[in-house]
Amino acid sequence: MMIRRLISLWGLIMFAPLSIYAGQVADTRGHSLASNIITIASEPDYPPYCMVDENGQPVGFSVDLFRAAAAAVGLDAKIKIGIWNVIKEDLAAGKIDALPLVGRTPEREAVFDFTMPYLSLHGAVFVRKGTSGIHSLEDLKTKEIVVMKGDNAEEFALREHISDKINTTRTFEEAFKELAAGKHDVVLTQRILGLELLKQLGIKSIEPLDMQLPKFRQDFCFAVQKGNDELLARLNEGLSIIIANDTYEKIKLNWFGPEIKEKLAVKDILTIVLYTLIPLLIIISGLSILFLRKAVKRQTNHLNAEIAGHKNTLARLRENEEQIRLLLNSTAEGIYGIDTNGLCTFINQSALKLLGYADERQVIGVNMHRLIHHTQADGSKCAIESCKIFQAFREGKGIQSADEIFWRADDINFPVEYFSYPIHETGKVTGAVISFQDITERIKSDRELLKLKTSLEVQVEERTAELRQKVKKLDKSEKAMLYMVEDLNRIAAELKNERHKLKLSNEELEAFAYSVSHDLRAPLRAIEGFSRFLEEDYADKLDNEGKRFIATIRQNTAGMDRLISDLLNLSRVSRVEMNPVRVADMGAIARSMYHEFATDEEKKIFELIIDPLPSVSCDVSLIKQVWQNLIGNALKYSARSSVKKIQISGEVKEKEAVFCIRDHGAGFDERYAHKLFGTFQRLHKDDEFEGSGVGLAIVRRSISRHGGRVWAEGRINQGAAFYISLPLE
Repeated sequence: MMIRRLISLWGLIMFAPLSIYAGQVADTRGHSLASNIITIASEPDYPPYCMVDENGQPVGFSVDLFRAAAAAVGLDAKIKIGIWNVIKEDLAAGKIDALPLVGRTPEREAVFDFTMPYLSLHGAVFVRKGTSGIHSLEDLKTKEIVVMKGDNAEEFALREHISDKINTTRTFEEAFKELAAGKHDVVLTQRILGLELLKQLGIKSIEPLDMQLPKFRQDFCFAVQKGNDELLARLNEGLSIIIANDTYEKIKLNWFGPEIKEKLAVKDILTIVLYTLIPLLIIISGLSILFLRKAVKRQTNHLNAEIAGHKNTLARLRENEEQIRLLLNSTAEGIYGIDTNGLCTFINQSALKLLGYADERQVIGVNMHRLIHHTQADGSKCAIESCKIFQAFREGKGIQSADEIFWRADDINFPVEYFSYPIHETGKVTGAVISFQDITERIKSDRELLKLKTSLEVQVEERTAELRQKVKKLDKSEKAMLYMVEDLNRIAAELKNERHKLKLSNEELEAFAYSVSHDLRAPLRAIEGFSRFLEEDYADKLDNEGKRFIATIRQNTAGMDRLISDLLNLSRVSRVEMNPVRVADMGAIARSMYHEFATDEEKKIFELIIDPLPSVSCDVSLIKQVWQNLIGNALKYSARSSVKKIQISGEVKEKEAVFCIRDHGAGFDERYAHKLFGTFQRLHKDDEFEGSGVGLAIVRRSISRHGGRVWAEGRINQGAAFYISLPLE
């Protein structure tokens, strides 16, 4: 009963502040339970600990134990079935939360965190019946060993180098089947598991050897992913609860039945032999001696039963004591206990470390007030009569304080926050349990925050004063601002009126240009028509000079017609209503303009390269005119170049899409680049390259209507690059 009370008390001490501690762990280690549902995995073939029933459901001693421990702390465990080597990797990778049956080994401690052990068993060597010559680990050096892949039997075999011939299987069922079939010499596994599997498989040709493997001791625990301290703490709490309320014993009894002795003691054997012979002597000696011997036998059996019971109780007490000690040492908080005189009754490893002591023997039995709590934070002495801890637990109350200091073994003090809980036994206070933690960093952070707060308040006051001065200046300037606004409104009205006049003038100019262009075409057509008639009907009457005059007339009328067309296009660009749409494939528009205006001969000799172009919103008809003029210029000015290649590219820069068309033709002098996009502006003579000087003006006006920009780069006889930009929105 005393052990159960201690377990219940430590469960209260360790896990009452669990939500606070778990939150700290989640912040520092990256693990936190988002809900009370966790996922674990179980093996299908590890009886009687983990297996599946006839319905395919997970059962076994370890499975039932995990469910009970999880339920005790409000967790719902969802169980998957999988082979050991896979589910072990799943836990390491964080795909599941825990495993119910994992032997604790040095190799696994680097990958997993373990609860306190709930079962300790030793391994055994299984061989085919009739095998001889194996009496120790040395005898296994030349034998073929078979173990399950990833099992702690494999880890033990590799760690101890028991053989140079170690084979692995996916399960121990496969291992026993191969051994029974004559493969290998030895199966190395835990004794109860091996016997259970042999029974299930119906294999009678294999038996365990009667030899000990001292270093193959298996401490079975629950395992969680490395660093998942919150889940580890809750599972430890659940184990302590089911051990205290006898749930553990009920589950163990259900799967293993009552414990029995495997071998009779020598004394029992001698007693049986003697009491087998005594009846023969009693027959000779007399009935009185017979009755006396029977009485002695009954008393001896009774005493043996009592001794066995005491041994079993002592073993359970030791096991529970180890579990409690493991539970205490698994927390980061310092914990110690005192009796009513203030003498230390126990202390955990965290408390020893925080107080600077290497061994609990330096503290156990010592008055803790005089050892660590003899002076207040202000340097004054702290009398034991006025100590809050003693006052509280003597009154049967708990207490919390964050305004105390404890002294280390090296006479250095540190600030602490502590909780004191009284221990009640049979209605009386018999001592107290104190948990504490070093809050030096917390106090340092609080001071930094206070300093920052003070600094911010000063800055706010200074800024407020500055703003007040500015407000005063703004008040003085308010009237001047009002006068300025009135002037601006008047100027804006005048500008609006002038803009309207300018708009009307532009419309008149555009109408005039359009009308003139149309009216000029009629006499041009007459000149072109009559000159063609002269050339066709009177060719035999004209000498060469006359023919040259007629050719010159027709050439100039054609040039004049192109100029009029360009002027009409330029006028149309200014007058046409914009109809922007989203163009996903600008390259398709450029390619169609190339194929529409390039001659068949040009298509044969020119290489057109169009890179992926960004998507923009634009007026398709205007953009077609832009590409028509840019591609036409590239073809025209590259006609005499040895490199006949046109490359079109584009990219997104900040809030605009920039397109570039590059050729390797005649180029231009960059000093005159600003003239390229003016109306009738040309940098080449007519006898070099024909043209009206309107095409690039159309390009500039079309792009300007989109809110974009145009510019060019080039060098004489080294090609040119023309750029246009369109806003993305």
